[in-house]
Amino acid sequence: MGVCPQHDVLFDLLTPEEHLDIFYDFKGGDPALKQREITDLITDVGLTVDKKKVASSLSGGNKRKTSVAIALCGQSKLVMLDEPTAGMDLSARRGLWDMLKNYRRDRIIILTTHYMDEADVLGDRIAIMSHGKLMCLGTSLFLKKRFGAGYKITMVKLSKEKNKLIGPYLQEKLGEVFLLSEVSSEITYGIPNDSVPKFKAFFKDFDKEMESLGIMSYGMSITTLEDVFLSINKEFAEGEEVV
Repeated sequence: MGVCPQHDVLFDLLTPEEHLDIFYDFKGGDPALKQREITDLITDVGLTVDKKKVASSLSGGNKRKTSVAIALCGQSKLVMLDEPTAGMDLSARRGLWDMLKNYRRDRIIILTTHYMDEADVLGDRIAIMSHGKLMCLGTSLFLKKRFGAGYKITMVKLSKEKNKLIGPYLQEKLGEVFLLSEVSSEITYGIPNDSVPKFKAFFKDFDKEMESLGIMSYGMSITTLEDVFLSINKEFAEGEEVV
C-alpha cells in the first residue's frame, strides 16, 4: 500500500531520489526493477531537475510531487492520496493529473480533493461528502444527470439594458428554461436535459435571429461537478434526502 498524507512527511536531509530508494525497499519492491522504476517516477512526476536537492530546499509543489512518487513506488497496488495537488500551480497540477491517469492501470487509487475539476478528470467513481456525511456515489455522468441542472446558455447582450425578448423566445423554442443571472451585458439561462432533442433546430434558428433578439454572442456549457456539489449542499441544508 502507498500513502500520500495531506501534509508532506519527508526527511529534510534526503533528496527525492533517496526517498524513493528507501521507500521502495520498505515496500519490498522487486530489486531488479528498482532503478528503472525510480528513474521513471522522477521523470513522470516532474522532479528531474530537483532530484538531487534535499527535501528541505524543495518548493511546496515539489514536496507534494515527492510524496506522490513515494506513494506510487514499489508497485503499490492500493494507493491513497490525500489532496495530492494541494499547493501546486495549475500547470503542475494538470501534469500530475496526466501522470495519475497513466499510473492508475492495475491499481486502486483512492483520492480526496477539494477541486471538483480534479475529481471529474480522475475519478471513475466519485463520492461527495458534506457536513461529515457521505451524500452520494457514482460516475461523473451519473451525478451530473441526477443532481445537475442540465445545460447553461450564456449570452452577451448588445446593450446593458434588461433583455425582455430572449426569455420568451427560449421558452417557446426549448420549453421550461430558467433565468440564472443577468449582470451588465451578460445573461445566463438554465436549460433542462429534456430539451436536448430540440437543440439542433434551436441553434439553426437562433444563429439567424439572435441579433434581432439583442444578443451579440453566446456559449453553451453542461453542468459541472462544482454545480453538483453546490446542489447537494443546498438539498442537505433544506433537509431533503440525498441518495
